[in-house]
Amino acid sequence: MKHLKKNSEFIKRSLIILFAIILIAISITLFSLSIEPYEGGFDADMDSVVLMFCGLALLIYGSYSVYALKRNKPLQVAYYGTFGAISVLISFYPLGVFFKAIAKNKPFIENQEYLYVGILGLVMIAYLVFSYISEQKKDAQA
Repeated sequence: MKHLKKNSEFIKRSLIILFAIILIAISITLFSLSIEPYEGGFDADMDSVVLMFCGLALLIYGSYSVYALKRNKPLQVAYYGTFGAISVLISFYPLGVFFKAIAKNKPFIENQEYLYVGILGLVMIAYLVFSYISEQKKDAQA
C-alpha cells in the first residue's frame, strides 16, 4: 500500500497516456472502417479524424506530464494548451458540421447531436477560461 501511495501520481499520469492510446486506436479503426472508395478518390468519416487529434493532444499532454513529474516542472501551460485545443476541436468542428447541414437544408433531427456536442465544447472552453482567470487571481494574491 505504501508503494502504491508513493507512485499514485505516476500511475494517474500513465493512465492518461493509456486512455489517449486507446482513443487513438479506436479513432484509427473507425476511420479505416469508414473509408469508401469511389471513382476518382475516396470518402471517410472526418469525425474519427477529429477524435484522433484529440487523442494525440491528450497523448502529448500525458507524456509531458510524466516528464514534468520526473523533472518537477509546472504543468499549467501544458494543461491549458492541451485542453484548450481539445475543447476547440470538440466545439467548432461539430458546430461547423451542424450549420453546414442546416445550410444544405438537411433535417435538424439527423444533425442535432453535432449541435449538442458543439455546445458542450463551448462549455468546456468557458470552464477553461474561468479556471485560468481564477488561477491567475490566486497567483496574484499569493
